[in-house]
Amino acid sequence: MSLNRRSFLVGSLATLAACSSSSPTAPTSAPPSTGAGTTSTAVATTPAPAITAAPATTSTAVPTTAPTTAPTTTTVTPSGANPFALGVASGDPTPDGVILWTRFTGDPGDPVSVDWSVSEDKAFTAVVKKGTVAALAANGFSVHVDVTGLIAGTKYFYRFEHKGWRAEGRTGTLAVPSSRVDQLRFGFASCQRYENGFFTAHTDMAANNLDLVVWLGDYIYEYAAEPIDPTKGMIRAVTGGKLTTLEDYRQRYALYRADPALQASHAACPWLVVWDDHEVENNYAADASETGIGSADFAKQRAVAYQAWWEFMPTRLPHPESPAYKIYRSVTYGSLANIFLLDGRQYRSDQACGDAILSTKPPCPETNEPDRTMLGAEQESWLLGAMATSTTTWNVMANQVVFADATLNGAVLNYDQWDGYPAARRRIVDGIAASGKKNTVIITGDIHLAAVADITRKVEGARQVIATEFVGTSVSSGGLLPANLESAISAFPDLRYLNARQRGWCLNEVTPTTWTATFRVVDDPTVVGSKMTTDAVFRVAPDRPGASRL
Repeated sequence: MSLNRRSFLVGSLATLAACSSSSPTAPTSAPPSTGAGTTSTAVATTPAPAITAAPATTSTAVPTTAPTTAPTTTTVTPSGANPFALGVASGDPTPDGVILWTRFTGDPGDPVSVDWSVSEDKAFTAVVKKGTVAALAANGFSVHVDVTGLIAGTKYFYRFEHKGWRAEGRTGTLAVPSSRVDQLRFGFASCQRYENGFFTAHTDMAANNLDLVVWLGDYIYEYAAEPIDPTKGMIRAVTGGKLTTLEDYRQRYALYRADPALQASHAACPWLVVWDDHEVENNYAADASETGIGSADFAKQRAVAYQAWWEFMPTRLPHPESPAYKIYRSVTYGSLANIFLLDGRQYRSDQACGDAILSTKPPCPETNEPDRTMLGAEQESWLLGAMATSTTTWNVMANQVVFADATLNGAVLNYDQWDGYPAARRRIVDGIAASGKKNTVIITGDIHLAAVADITRKVEGARQVIATEFVGTSVSSGGLLPANLESAISAFPDLRYLNARQRGWCLNEVTPTTWTATFRVVDDPTVVGSKMTTDAVFRVAPDRPGASRL
């Protein structure tokens, strides 16, 4: 049996599809954005920084915990209203700096001057850097401040101000690459379709005193609006049709950024961000559109989608000037970890076999062509070379789609994953094995389920484990694996854990001797303030690939 992706998603066996759902149809008006409430079982209780904007002239103290409500306006507001309604963020830290982000939503003008400052304390009595930056209409009034001259391995507070309004967050710099680091505490997450539920996972991340968040893609979804219908998993509403123009993408990002739980998560620590497919279009592959539009028209859509992504992300990457935009890069966290942030969309070969889903037939000949690629030749060479020469305790591949072998008796169930690119995966696996390193951990999003898997190769008929993969479930996007298939998937030989039923994120506590991954899940993402709990904990040693459940 072979089903194409579109008919499969509309059908009942919605499994192993890459962060997808059936295409929405009828537009409707968006209700006020309601954030997820505080959780009752956070792993840690260090409060998140204040992210609500308040007039600087008031005597009311700025709160020190994550808010449960936030302004919901996503368009330019009148003079005198909160100009920081979409919150603040920081990202791409270095040993001496970090990018600070906000998007001005106040009095119209071009340019608009916004003041910023960085302090060693949250009372801002020890300001170490400050300045003024221009928010430009050409960039959607987004602001990216590249702060330098900070102390390595240090936590800071930052603030944006305009006409008495302020918005604040907490950030930090990286340790010097050669310096010893005893712990990295970071979260990774992906797939937050607004319509499918509340961002409770972000509230939990904000409360957990993280050093970093690694975002693995599907920050927004590009689908057209459809009516709220809980029976179809549609809890909140977006507006408009399928995203294709710059203004379309800007409005969708603004709606997401108005969510207070997402704002709290961004304000709590710096982020490292890459994209997957829905930041442009479901399942796109390089210049190939899923909807079949011509490559020239799709290139224009990619260019505006990348522009909007850059405008709303706290990244130090340069302003995109074309549909060819390099985002893959690495971050070194002292002596502890090299994090390789990959782009598995922009350079990949088109999905093989018509992107069939749940086909039990042998893969078509195209699948095994040796030149098929997921990362492109340049990125693949960079990755393998950098991992082979890395001297950190851990090598981390921050990757979009499932890397582990999830084939069934040789049949490829999902050609969008690395299963559909076996030659490319074999080159990565062989490269890791040839390097002699046993410290590779792959972190993955996309698939709306939590999983732990061994990455293996056959050596003289024996199964050799060469790396570990942690797959995070979605923040809110609906599950794709029916309950009656979960037990069958769990029988895959390389799989160590599977939870396809719940939404959440993954907390990672990394030291020179252990990597501990804690899978945090929300009871019900359709209920504001639903309880967060720990579903499973796994541990890996840097000299012995393969995870053990605690």
